[in-house]
Amino acid sequence: MRAHYFPTHSRNTAAPVAVIGAAGFLGRNLVNALASTGVQPFVFTRDQPFVRRDRLHRALLRCKTIFFLAGSITPSSAEREPQRVADDQRLLTTLLRGLRDCDRPPLVVLASSGGTVYDPTVAPPYRENDPTRPVNAYGRAKLAQEAQLLDSREWIVPVILRFANIYGPGQRAGAGFGVIAHWIRAVLADTPVRMIGQTKRDYLHVHDATAALVAVCRHHAMLREQREAVVLNIGSGVPTSLQELHGYLERALGRTIPVRREPARAFDRTDVWLDVEAARRRLAWTPRIDLVPGLAETLDAAIGEHALPRQSRFG
Repeated sequence: MRAHYFPTHSRNTAAPVAVIGAAGFLGRNLVNALASTGVQPFVFTRDQPFVRRDRLHRALLRCKTIFFLAGSITPSSAEREPQRVADDQRLLTTLLRGLRDCDRPPLVVLASSGGTVYDPTVAPPYRENDPTRPVNAYGRAKLAQEAQLLDSREWIVPVILRFANIYGPGQRAGAGFGVIAHWIRAVLADTPVRMIGQTKRDYLHVHDATAALVAVCRHHAMLREQREAVVLNIGSGVPTSLQELHGYLERALGRTIPVRREPARAFDRTDVWLDVEAARRRLAWTPRIDLVPGLAETLDAAIGEHALPRQSRFG
């Protein structure tokens, strides 16, 4: 089916980059990071969609790189609401079909999940060539999106980035995502933090995550020449237990934080952290923000946003 297009109203008609999902946490930070390098991307959100009634935004046909960061599901909602999973799949399908008419195949960069797609019977750290076997609906949805990109290789250049748990200043404590954001919200409300299960995770500062995405733009020409699809882990490469994370947050806050312990949920993964050596080699990218200072920065930003007096922070 041939896609139809509606005209763009953007003044930046020469922009080579588009960000789909620009209003989300990662999307907002990516737009700012690109702007700092002199790139003003086309931005698409729920309020400014890239498609209407199967009509694709004309600007996308001129873009060299398209970041697909959109998504409405979380690990918990994907289990409860399969229709939202199907909606996300359909949105990506619409984009990929519409891009058949590009004069030159664009890079399409998918934000996938390094924390949910790998086989849990394989010991971490996970490498890109390790077997995949998602054990929850969210991981299966992300792997299905990866397959959609790979099936479109005749007319796009797929780049799949499997991200670790992203955190940082400005992250909202949405249901099912972001233990750090949830814990900081609990601290601000002076309530115990919920420690669900006892696993190790890989926590990546959002500025390191966006640096990897900007590196994709910087290495655009090299990535286009790859004969095989590009799949890269993007994480800190460091495992951190929830108990360790709690201790770091207490150190940053300067006081004890009460804990309410709960058993792991059925859809929760076992220990997960990523080997990021391939991204170091291919993108000249490396994570630079350690968890302890990154957590302190995130906490300070949240305290400043809520205008808490200093004594509230230190009890």
